[in-house]
Amino acid sequence: MAKSYSRERALIRDAANSVFGRQRDLLESTGKLLSNLTQLAGRKVVQRTALAPKKSSIGGFIATGLAVAIVAGAAYVAWQALRRDDNAWVDDEFDVD
Repeated sequence: MAKSYSRERALIRDAANSVFGRQRDLLESTGKLLSNLTQLAGRKVVQRTALAPKKSSIGGFIATGLAVAIVAGAAYVAWQALRRDDNAWVDDEFDVD
């Protein structure tokens, strides 16, 4: 009975080692594939940006200016709402005389 268990254990160990080896090979090939795809995508992005003409229009400048003004206005309103104003508070102590 002990021999059959050790034989089964050896078969299971061999099968597990085989599976781990195949997984290692699969992960290695997947890593190489991802590396190649990353390099290909970096080349494509560089080619597109190098070939793309730069367009400057007045609309872009106006939109940027408007966005900056809106952000500045929102920041000012938040600052006004959250600032500490000592003159806005009424003292609790007052003379009734």
